[in-house]
Amino acid sequence: MAILTRAMRLALAAALLLIGSLDGRAAQRTSTAEDDVKATFLYNFARFVDWPAEIEHRASGDFRICTVTDAAFDRALDRIVTGERVRSRAIQRYTPRSPEDARSCQILFIGRTRMKDSDRYIAAVRSAPVLVVGETPGFVTQGGHIGFVIEDNRVKFDANPKAAAEAGLSVSSKLLRVARNVTKERTR
Repeated sequence: MAILTRAMRLALAAALLLIGSLDGRAAQRTSTAEDDVKATFLYNFARFVDWPAEIEHRASGDFRICTVTDAAFDRALDRIVTGERVRSRAIQRYTPRSPEDARSCQILFIGRTRMKDSDRYIAAVRSAPVLVVGETPGFVTQGGHIGFVIEDNRVKFDANPKAAAEAGLSVSSKLLRVARNVTKERTR
């Protein structure tokens, strides 16, 4: 029997959570399970987005997934990414000290607990090659690139590849095919 890598096990677990049918008990899952699925998505988004060459070929430095959210999500993301790599770079979870500090991230996740700060963070990274992911309703129409949604008790996401392209990012068609909705409009 082949041995699955940790990343393969995580991807398989996320897929099972997404495609498996949910009964009444599963529908009342804890927020930790939802956080784990979203954290796994963040890890996998890194594999399906291309950053500008100067970012991709940076010889040193970690791949930063920055979070502006609560401690429960940070713990879930730490469980998922500890020891993992993206394009030969170690993944580091980082909490930016300010919206401007988020420009040093490759992925920025803005949680629902920090919704009031989302406009400031989006504005601060608008011209930087940072994939902006959130979990509030309508996030991709507010300038975000990917927005998590819960539909039929499953974590899904909407994508705005036009907004990502304006930041110098290219979102893989493979990722867009599994998005719930793909917005092709210019954002504010």
